[in-house]
Amino acid sequence: MTSRAAGLAFEKVCGGGNDFILVDSRNLSMAPQPADLARDLCRRALSIGADGLVWIRSSTRADLAVDYFNADGSRAFCGNGILCAARWAHERAGFPAVLRLETDQGVLDARVRGAQVQLAVPAPQAPRDGLSLAAAGLPGKGIAINTGCPHLVVLMDRLPDDPQFAAAAPILRHHPDLAPGGANVDFVEVADPHRLRVRTFERGIEGETLASGTGCLAAALAAASRSLAASPVACQVRGGTTLKVRFTRTAQGFKDVSLAGEARFIAGGTVGVDAV
Repeated sequence: MTSRAAGLAFEKVCGGGNDFILVDSRNLSMAPQPADLARDLCRRALSIGADGLVWIRSSTRADLAVDYFNADGSRAFCGNGILCAARWAHERAGFPAVLRLETDQGVLDARVRGAQVQLAVPAPQAPRDGLSLAAAGLPGKGIAINTGCPHLVVLMDRLPDDPQFAAAAPILRHHPDLAPGGANVDFVEVADPHRLRVRTFERGIEGETLASGTGCLAAALAAASRSLAASPVACQVRGGTTLKVRFTRTAQGFKDVSLAGEARFIAGGTVGVDAV
């Protein structure tokens, strides 16, 4: 990391339980590389600490562009990160409450109502059911679905306890049917057709996170594909918060898909010389 990261203004934000470092790069004359910045600043205890970096830049196609980088510097699509970016754009940067954001999944429409943000997302391709879970010692079959990034959904009668999660999740994250990149892994308990409980192991972080927006999308749509869930679906995540997924199921798959949740401002400051 170059010394120009020192003094860089940032905001710490939280979406649904995921915490992020948000940086507005629009007026930076010599911006650091965001992937490098993510690797340095997201280190917990050693730096600011976060699940990832939300990088704001100008756009010719939308109100703003939002790039996201995991804590390891890998680029990804992050639903909760974009919820935070939408609220920031409205309340901090003066954009309207209904706005358009350029993302890795195209230009998406967002609506901000206080701390609550709703984001329309592209409908995924049909889920791929029938993936073996035997390598992780689990019965049944998993469901692969890409909701902006790849997920492997495991529907269970009860969520795994910590030892079972720690043993199974890293194995399934590298499922051979999802090579070479693997996938995020979501363990899902169906409380009723409109309520799910979700635990997610995220690639790029290589551990459990308190929430995943794309994971909740994957969980709801995978459960619906087996006729176990119906819109709207409230997903309770590990951090205790709830994300809501809405969709219309058709004979061809899904349409009118959206993710809604809370985006919170935690703190703001500048990067210290020892943070990198």
